[in-house]
Amino acid sequence: RTGGITYYQNWSLWDTYRTQARFLALLAPREARDMAVSVIRVAEESGWLPKWGYGTVETNVMTGDPVTPFLTDAFQQGLLKGYEERAYRALRRNADSVPPADAPALGRNGNPDYLARGYVPYIKGHRPPKAGHSDYAFGASATLEYALSDAMLAQMARALGHRADAGRYAARSRSYRNLFDPATRFFRARDTGGAFTGPADPAHSTGFHEGTAWHYQWLVPQDLPGVVGLLGGERLTNERLDEFFAYDRLLADPVRTARETWVSGPYDFYDTDRYNPLNEPDLLAPYTYLSTGQPWKTTDVVHAALTLFTDEPAGLTGNDDLGTMSAWDVLSSIGLYPVQPGYGTWGLSTPVFDRVDLRLDRRYHPRGALTVLAPGTSREARYTRTVRADGVTHDRTYLTTGELRRLRTLRYTVGARPSAWGTSAQAAPPVLR
Repeated sequence: RTGGITYYQNWSLWDTYRTQARFLALLAPREARDMAVSVIRVAEESGWLPKWGYGTVETNVMTGDPVTPFLTDAFQQGLLKGYEERAYRALRRNADSVPPADAPALGRNGNPDYLARGYVPYIKGHRPPKAGHSDYAFGASATLEYALSDAMLAQMARALGHRADAGRYAARSRSYRNLFDPATRFFRARDTGGAFTGPADPAHSTGFHEGTAWHYQWLVPQDLPGVVGLLGGERLTNERLDEFFAYDRLLADPVRTARETWVSGPYDFYDTDRYNPLNEPDLLAPYTYLSTGQPWKTTDVVHAALTLFTDEPAGLTGNDDLGTMSAWDVLSSIGLYPVQPGYGTWGLSTPVFDRVDLRLDRRYHPRGALTVLAPGTSREARYTRTVRADGVTHDRTYLTTGELRRLRTLRYTVGARPSAWGTSAQAAPPVLR
């Protein structure tokens, strides 16, 4: 311990910000607080926030800006009390500039172009001046990750009273639109001259890190209605989601679809137009249906993906990435999932257990416990019919962290057919502005 905290190292942030960070904030908030404060200490002692820290070394592995949603999520979960402004100063510097040449970190090395053009251009094979991955080599996905991070930082800035910053980051969070190609109706990489580049076929697109345009089109949790609008409305968006998940095949045989249609190999990220439950860019994708008026399909996809997790030697999908995939499994099984990583939104889907009892830290959850009930849930009876939060009807497809912390019991009633629960426009997770 040092300075009143247990100091942690090893930060696979491109992975863990999506699931593991929120999982720990829920079940082990004291440890999660120490981890978040440790990241702030890294920034103060090394000169910059980490991206993938290995021991005392910054490897700069992976791309985008994962440290921002990691820390803003800690802020939204109440883990940064006493450190809010210290965290914000480090995040603001990271969001608005690049590290000095003598710092070990690359940070957002695509920032010079992102801030000037609204996107990171794709430069094939670009090598950064330091060890690690260059955001320019994955300009399309880096742009989407930057925009997501800007959205989450805007919420933190507003909560801390930095209104001008909040407006600036909120405007930048819409930069994902700069990648949308109306001819293909997919996100595409742009080159340094501003032209779309790479194959027009989204399954063979370039500029996306460990994925294709098919995978990354759903990584806009800050503004899914905006994506729906770009795609032509809810009907066309749902048709594309159904195609992505091979939904008709999934209904006929979920286990086989998961193992033979979705999964082609443990590290087969490219040249595909299908959902990849083995890797981080797609972890959020099944929950997109919560925002398109068809929340029952989230349960269909999630429950099929959960069949890939077993207690056998090869029972974990792909690389666990410091607990990222395990956290996806546990949170999705409970029916509570961080659909806006970096903000306090929990998406709801049918649990796979009749009852889950969580013992929680009273310093963060005054009730000290949460019970999630779904009597009769099964492979057949998997559709949510109603949700009641401490006996009160809950029609939305999400809870806020504040609501969750006041809860003692979350009760689902389930059935064998989809219902109207969560299908109204008002039921969807919020747009972050």
